[in-house]
Amino acid sequence: MVENTPAVHNVVVCTLCSCYPWSVLGLPPSWYKSSEYRARMVIEPRAVLAEFGLEIADDKEVVVWDSTAETRYMVLPERPAGTERLDEEELVALVTRDSMVGVATVASPLAVP
Repeated sequence: MVENTPAVHNVVVCTLCSCYPWSVLGLPPSWYKSSEYRARMVIEPRAVLAEFGLEIADDKEVVVWDSTAETRYMVLPERPAGTERLDEEELVALVTRDSMVGVATVASPLAVP
């Protein structure tokens, strides 16, 4: 598990195949297995993340983790503002598959109408 922080955004890819923690996250999305995603995420992660709608500030480091058959990574999303009083069950409900591979962040409940 790699942790997103105010200074670092982590994203997971498997450049050799499509290693994915399916036992935890369910079946992998088709884009995760695509050769284009796997190659481009390593070369231009900010551009690929922007295509997912995720703009990362220039002063925030983006770290790409390459999963293998022996080591699979997941992202611990950065805790969003407005969640300080939420219990574990309420926090879990905010976390998505995409946030656990790093192509999305967890939305603040303050941003939800």
